[in-house]
Amino acid sequence: MGRLSKFEDVDVFASLNAVLKQNTGFYQSDFDIDKEIIAKAAASPNREDKTLLWFCRPMGTHCFRERDVFLKDTAPHNTWRFYMEQTSDRILAYAIELTGKERGKIKGNLYELDYARHYERVKDRELAADTVRLVYEHGTRDIPAGQYFTGNPDTVYGKFERFEAIPNDPDALQSLLQEERRSREQLPPGDFKAHIAALRDGLIETEARRIVREMKRHDTPNSPNKTHFMVELSPAFMQLAATKDTDRLFSMLPYKTLAFSKIEGRHGTYALIDKGENRDRKIRKPRPSIRAQLKADKAKTAPKKAAAKNKKSRFGGMSMIRLTVEETNLLSIYNEGGKRALIENVNAALPYMDADMRELAQRTLAKVDALTEEEYAELALYAADEV
Repeated sequence: MGRLSKFEDVDVFASLNAVLKQNTGFYQSDFDIDKEIIAKAAASPNREDKTLLWFCRPMGTHCFRERDVFLKDTAPHNTWRFYMEQTSDRILAYAIELTGKERGKIKGNLYELDYARHYERVKDRELAADTVRLVYEHGTRDIPAGQYFTGNPDTVYGKFERFEAIPNDPDALQSLLQEERRSREQLPPGDFKAHIAALRDGLIETEARRIVREMKRHDTPNSPNKTHFMVELSPAFMQLAATKDTDRLFSMLPYKTLAFSKIEGRHGTYALIDKGENRDRKIRKPRPSIRAQLKADKAKTAPKKAAAKNKKSRFGGMSMIRLTVEETNLLSIYNEGGKRALIENVNAALPYMDADMRELAQRTLAKVDALTEEEYAELALYAADEV
């Protein structure tokens, strides 16, 4: 996972909903429950209620008070650990600090969490909580953890409202929560729009890696007629993906005979490759936006006059190739170590380019085609390595 960020003074519901749409294909209604939890916490006078931990996964979401996640054998603690220990789900996790309301919107700070590392802290720093406090309208009762209770009204204290685990060492819990708060406050501020774009990239890359992994798992062709290897595209991914996302997924998969297709008699969409295809390959480097990347690379290219042309000359049967900045950067995106591989990569991507990009690509290919492999190797290009 890359560098983590914090996002301060945000609309909590809108921000979490934007994150949700980058990962949770099914059971998005779980977020309605989360919003109720967040709204109650925002209205609570208790400081402990103001810091929550939230995560979303491909099939649902969860939201808990931070204090409860660190208390051993509580439902929040067990749930937070479960998805690391028992699944391989992509988890997007955040700490939420509620700061108030503004024009009817709940405001707060979001802190990005590395779920795997946070899981390790929760596991290593868990605190015993052998008492459960039953909170009633007019008082409380403490019972041993694990003892059955009904939630019925109490004859003395009235209506039952909630329950919470009580740590054996309250000071240790407070110290731990302060440590967590100080740690996340050190995170650099992030651009939330850029963060959401990066999460979308991650969604597509995660699916590409899964498909490549599954393609390698089969020993023999598994299509109905046994002529192809096939892997179903994740239903959760397909629930979230727009056409441009599946196009990007297609371009990241490293197979020459790749096709996305329906299978008669089966639900879903499948990635299919010929049984003779080399399956021992890695995904191609993500290319989230060719146009944006060309624009960014152009701004970084220096010196500008030198970068605007790339010369290779030979006298006596001499030729010279001049590449624009856009052409050079296009080649750097699709370059994988040789002229032939580059031409294959660009041709594979042509159907997914718009008209302007296709014209640029075809013009660039025409120039490259005139070069020998040796001349191509001397071009000042940066290879788009497999990852």
